[in-house]
Amino acid sequence: MPSKRDFLGTNTSSDGPNWSEFQWNRILAFITGVGITVLYLWMNPFQYIPDWTATAIGSVPVGFLLYSFSSQSWQTCTKIVIGTTIGIGIGTYF
Repeated sequence: MPSKRDFLGTNTSSDGPNWSEFQWNRILAFITGVGITVLYLWMNPFQYIPDWTATAIGSVPVGFLLYSFSSQSWQTCTKIVIGTTIGIGIGTYF
């Protein structure tokens, strides 16, 4: 007598998406980057903190968006953001 496995066959996957294949960390980085960008523009930090600091903080959401769209590791994206933040901060300050 055949078993249930014989009736069903070897391919028993569902027709829906396989949620474990999504890169959730990159999806969340995109959502975070968009959220921080909206918050940054809505808050207008130039009213509350010095210009060089407000300009440097603007590179943080860009780093999240860079990580979400690129295939770079999070360490590489963090180094790019830190370098950009320091460069923009120093360039704006002087």
